[in-house]
Amino acid sequence: MSVGIIMLVHTALHRAEQVARHWALSGCPVVIHVDKCVPKATYAAFVDALGDVGNVRFSRRHRCEWGTWGLVAASQDAAELMLAEFPDIRHVYLSSGACLPLRPVEELVEYLADRPRTDFIESATTAD
Repeated sequence: MSVGIIMLVHTALHRAEQVARHWALSGCPVVIHVDKCVPKATYAAFVDALGDVGNVRFSRRHRCEWGTWGLVAASQDAAELMLAEFPDIRHVYLSSGACLPLRPVEELVEYLADRPRTDFIESATTAD
């Protein structure tokens, strides 16, 4: 396993469920952060809806507003959970709950596998 997906979700949870399933069914473990502004009942239904997917986890929730520390905290907590739960990954892909890859996931996995020591944008290795 080489690519883990972190999804930051705040709206359109029905769409985020579809996206999470797409990643997970392609063999990528998924850690989802749901904005704390999402009502508890809506969040619980979302967690239940993905309960049948074995490689999906949910991280601690933070209140996230654009340009605030909450987005950083959400990303960090999700990354820590990803590395703890799925230690075999080599790359972590951070996305929103509405981002769906335009190309096959297998191509992304192969591309990153061919570049095991390459960081894209600003990142840290899983060893860090």
